Amino acid sequence: MWLRQYRAIVRNSFIVTLGDPFYLILHLTALFLIALLGCVPGFTYGEHMQLYRDQCQALIFIIGCLGITFGIIRAVTDDLRRGAGSILLSRPIGPTCLIFGKWSGVFISIVLLHISELSGYLWISEVTSNSDFLNLPSLILYLSIIIAALLVSAGRHFLFNGSYVFYANIILSCLLVLGIIIKVVIQGNNHFDWLGLQSGAVLLFGIIVFSSLILPVAVAADSVMVLGIGIIVFFFGLISEYLINIILLNKSLSLLGKAIVPNWQIFWVSDRLGEGLSIPIDFYGTCAIQAFAFLCIYVIIATILYERMEIQGE
Repeated sequence: MWLRQYRAIVRNSFIVTLGDPFYLILHLTALFLIALLGCVPGFTYGEHMQLYRDQCQALIFIIGCLGITFGIIRAVTDDLRRGAGSILLSRPIGPTCLIFGKWSGVFISIVLLHISELSGYLWISEVTSNSDFLNLPSLILYLSIIIAALLVSAGRHFLFNGSYVFYANIILSCLLVLGIIIKVVIQGNNHFDWLGLQSGAVLLFGIIVFSSLILPVAVAADSVMVLGIGIIVFFFGLISEYLINIILLNKSLSLLGKAIVPNWQIFWVSDRLGEGLSIPIDFYGTCAIQAFAFLCIYVIIATILYERMEIQGE
């Protein structure tokens, strides 16, 4: 019973998030900015790929945090403010199932966006692999696939109705992934920056931590407050390591502080990859454990806050 309820809530949150026009705008913006960053000239003296990787990984993380904030506002804050949570709990559905299910649906939609962005990054890394000129035919094909996805979605909507935005996001991601697979099969993998995939995979753990921190706020506050706290958390995570190093001089306390506060530097491995160093397998495990621990703690806090709101009749 719990699993069936969880799946239904996940599916509903996924459709609500992916079917919002703002999400499609965010999706298209990310893909076009990835292409634009690859076309911007610069004096990099052979390090153009490192610069492009850094720029795109930063963009992907920002878009991911913005998308998860928007999704949680859409699926959690707006629903609870309209009283949908009380209706669901009357069926009955446990508060933990409700909160975690909504988070899961939003996160799956962000994973889809993340895959699409990384596919776009791989594609444009091949376009700009040569520091002297762009592979214009490949760039035109990339832009054509984006336009084709929108046109196919329009045709599907005309014939079968349904949500245009939802299927546009799905089709766009699928065509980009399919296009990358075909290009790798035909051209080989020599001109693609595969290091960006490693960096992108680690950044996904950072997005989990970020989403965990704003989840209790989404339960207890309104949309404006969630957005404001999200901005504060994002910028605090950029400087938290520096603050910990200058405030907590004791090494043990410093390590503890870095483990319990958001710190995006942990998930930024692009510099390490640029130096030719590899990422150990246990590093992925450490990031996953930290992200899972944050998620468990803040889902529990969000559940407690929601239960108190129900008891108080808010």
